[in-house]
Amino acid sequence: GINAEYGKQWYQRRRTGHYYITNNLRMLRQSLCKLSRPLLTRGLANEATFDLPECKLHRFDITLPTTTTLTREDALKYYKDMTTIRRMETSANALYKSKEIRGFLHLYSGQEAVCVGMEAAITPEDSIITAYRDHGWAYTRGVQPRAILAELTGRSGGCQKGKGGSMHMYTKTLFGGNGIVGAQVPVGAGIAFAHTYKENGKVCISLYGDGAANQGRYLKRST
Repeated sequence: GINAEYGKQWYQRRRTGHYYITNNLRMLRQSLCKLSRPLLTRGLANEATFDLPECKLHRFDITLPTTTTLTREDALKYYKDMTTIRRMETSANALYKSKEIRGFLHLYSGQEAVCVGMEAAITPEDSIITAYRDHGWAYTRGVQPRAILAELTGRSGGCQKGKGGSMHMYTKTLFGGNGIVGAQVPVGAGIAFAHTYKENGKVCISLYGDGAANQGRYLKRST
């Protein structure tokens, strides 16, 4: 009887232990599955959705979207463009300090997301005109970094054959690069009027800073 009772207790302990081990393994497996699913999803995600802040419009009868979706390909392209501009400007800074670049040098470092983000919202056929920080815009408009650095160093391989320098870079849709504060605003208004006159559906974006907002030419063109 003693052996039978001992055997019964041993069997119950073994059965209980087996249950706890099996149950713990099951819980661990479930936990690992829960952890692996989001990790696997992040690893294979091809897009991400973001909420957009409300933006009040002036004299526009349109409704802006409240969300946007970014694909993996677009995100990698934006990152590559911003990184290229930053490295290009870092190289230009080094060339300037070594006196390979003469005259003025207005770097676009820290503003890479501005030109890359705006380019993503418009078309290559739309027009851009900006102030003297135009290196980033020259790149997003199709000028290679080699041609930009050659322009900065005054070489014939530059986008303006070395005659424009830091503040005067152009393409067929980039109208500068302007060294005069606020000068790009009336010119940009004229380019926009040309698009309207031709009815081609294109726009012209004029970029200026707070210093240009107090210029008479800006106030005249904005009325």
